[in-house]
Amino acid sequence: MKFPTVGGCLCRAVRYEITEPPKLNGLCHCRSCQYSTGSSYFPFLAVLTTALDVSGEITWYESIGFSGNKINRGFCTKCGSTLFGKPGVLPHIITVSASSLDDPSEYKPEMSVWVEDAQSWCLSNSELKKFDQNPF
Repeated sequence: MKFPTVGGCLCRAVRYEITEPPKLNGLCHCRSCQYSTGSSYFPFLAVLTTALDVSGEITWYESIGFSGNKINRGFCTKCGSTLFGKPGVLPHIITVSASSLDDPSEYKPEMSVWVEDAQSWCLSNSELKKFDQNPF
């Protein structure tokens, strides 16, 4: 994947640029991510907050993840696209939805996290490192 790279929401009211490679990336199978995305997992890039430039209006929703820690999730105010996550335990990190990249075909997950919550009907890459919960 080449950096900088860009992405945004469905209606294009929110645009972002990631200026540096992510610290890690993967697929989160936790129930909290399942609820917030309406999918079986959240494909994410974990980047430094200083490596993300965002334009457009974001609505933030704070909840308690299934780990018991706070997480803020960022959505486009207009179309509701899931874009970002701010894990309370990692204040210098923001997760970016890999599905919101302009070219998601370049995304290559390295791990699956919260696999203890993974749905049995969800096929996952068997070559990925797997963690029952968070690896950090």
